[in-house]
Amino acid sequence: MRSQRRLWAVVIIISAFLLRLYAGRLALSDGSVLFYGPDSYYHMRRIIYTVNHFPATLWFDSYLDYPKGLEITWPPLFDILGAALASLGGGTHSADIITSLLPPLLGALTVGVIYLAAKEMFDARTGLASAFFLAISSYAVAANSFGYVDHHALEMLLLSLIVLALLRSTSDIRWSAASGILMALLAYTWMGSAAYILIVMIYTIARMSLDLRDGREPPKDLVIAPAIASLLVLPFWSSHWMLPSAIAIFALLGASLFGYAIYILPQKRLPWYSLPGIVISAGLIVLLLVYTLRDGITSVVYTTLVSRLPYIMGGEMAGLIEEASPLLTMDLMSVLGLNIIITVAVLALVARRHIYDRKKVLLIVWTLIALLLTFGQKRFLYILAMNMSILFAVLFSDLCTLAEKRSPERRQMMALTLIILVVMSIPSFWRLSRISDDAPDIEGDWVDALKWLKENTPATSFFDDPSGRPEYGIMSSWSYGNWILYLAERPVVANNFQAGVDDSTRFFLSESESDGERILERRNARYVITSWEMLYLTLPSTARWIGEDPASYMRYTASGKYLSIELTDRLRRTMLARLQLYDGLNMSHLRLVYESRTFKGDNPSSASVKIFEHVPGAVVTGRSSGPVVALLNLTTNQGRRFTYAIETAPVSGVYTLRLPYSTGDNGAVRAEGAYIIMNPEIAKELSIEERDVLGGSTIQLDL
Repeated sequence: MRSQRRLWAVVIIISAFLLRLYAGRLALSDGSVLFYGPDSYYHMRRIIYTVNHFPATLWFDSYLDYPKGLEITWPPLFDILGAALASLGGGTHSADIITSLLPPLLGALTVGVIYLAAKEMFDARTGLASAFFLAISSYAVAANSFGYVDHHALEMLLLSLIVLALLRSTSDIRWSAASGILMALLAYTWMGSAAYILIVMIYTIARMSLDLRDGREPPKDLVIAPAIASLLVLPFWSSHWMLPSAIAIFALLGASLFGYAIYILPQKRLPWYSLPGIVISAGLIVLLLVYTLRDGITSVVYTTLVSRLPYIMGGEMAGLIEEASPLLTMDLMSVLGLNIIITVAVLALVARRHIYDRKKVLLIVWTLIALLLTFGQKRFLYILAMNMSILFAVLFSDLCTLAEKRSPERRQMMALTLIILVVMSIPSFWRLSRISDDAPDIEGDWVDALKWLKENTPATSFFDDPSGRPEYGIMSSWSYGNWILYLAERPVVANNFQAGVDDSTRFFLSESESDGERILERRNARYVITSWEMLYLTLPSTARWIGEDPASYMRYTASGKYLSIELTDRLRRTMLARLQLYDGLNMSHLRLVYESRTFKGDNPSSASVKIFEHVPGAVVTGRSSGPVVALLNLTTNQGRRFTYAIETAPVSGVYTLRLPYSTGDNGAVRAEGAYIIMNPEIAKELSIEERDVLGGSTIQLDL
């Protein structure tokens, strides 16, 4: 029977791996990989750098927050692991595909660990059911699928291993040492691992109390684990990327030592239920001292708590970043809503039955923290998926036990068990069928646009070793920064770390070309990329970044099940709208050089992605008796014709125009003839060379 269960466990683990491969199959495109999620692109940049400089990884990137450059605050473990795997598979040439296999592999291993953990908490049947439910969980699959090269998969594996180690450390001290090593590895994986250390801290206090209640030996394992973790993070504890996790681990060690001291000193006189209150009170006193002093080391602790904790719980990022959105507005009758209701209900049942069971208490604490994190930021659904799977397995096991009592015959019992399993699996399979058809967001026009950018613009220096300053940068929305950096190999002003986001946002929402020009000059941005999504989908969050009211840019009108969007005059005055909708009409320094093949929207329709070049522009000046207009007919790389126009009024009889297009055949967007320069009385033709546009030459033309 035991060997049969192990066989089933292996089958489930292998199936989980294959399912995660299938879910990411659309990442494969023409023999290469289009990754899911923008962070995957920066992980790949860092992984390839690490392959070439192994084991050193990338800690400063001059291609980010251009021209300042940016220190990288991601802990290195996932990228070093990915680089090691890529090196074994042949280095940078096959790194994209080899590294894309890492998340499914880690996800499948997590399924195996959850089997062992649930078996440790309950029994083998619950363990198998837990593994099965996690294997098909859409929330877990989405975070572990092929092509989703992010540290989330490693987070899940390490957290589940910590739980397993804590469960087994009650009877084997070696597992306590293992849990300490695993906590340190988690700190080397994710900067926010303090959220998971909190699970261990609360469990430590709860278990010490229960051990005191039951008269057990002093829990040395709960001190050994944080002591080992502290030693392992100590070499880098003050690094920006390690500090939040290190503080959490040191706090865990302090709480463990304090609780242990209370446990062994007045063991005969202290009521067991007073221990949590004493430890928590001591912790609050320490926090009060940190807040009051805010000097030296306490200032570091205070700053870390103030800056990182609100982010983990959503905080000011809510409404600005999609993954940081809270889950408070979910529909309780949706699949997710029902899953959470069932999870909470079964958790309450487990708490009622096993509130004094040390292993079940770990499950209760783990689930409560996971729920809290998920309600703060819905991104943590992949963590909650592990708890959901175990609690669904508990429900499944209870239903099976009930079925066995009603139908003692083996064949009927097996049929009922299968029916229960199928019914409970339907929501997961339904959601899986949806996410497995999702292609990476970057597919199509963006890939073509960035390929064009890489092949048709001047190459920049230091891409492979970004220690020096490149020649120029790209201005676009921060949402696309990692795509541009990795695929076009160009520096970006703003990227998905929100570096440069203020300048990027202020540029695109600027209602004055001169204001926008000052930002481009300060950032030395030679190209500007706009998209349909920037205008119609992400503009509300863009506006919130600089404290503007999204309603002043867009009006929404419900019509049945559809929502119509009306652009306000204010939005039409912004640099974003003037570029995306009107091709830079009446602008002096930006010229359209590329547009993608897909057109969207109306009033007017525009290409999904557009690229503009920032140029000095040729200066045309002369005498005129009235307002002057310059017109130039152009044809884009997609064969679309449009007319560039700009106007000005003379001052003391002298006009000045700055024109961004040349009239020769100088790229994908071509001029059809010469400029027409005219006032109310006369019109003249004028040809302008590309060198005049790029050099800012002055041309005399009297009207």
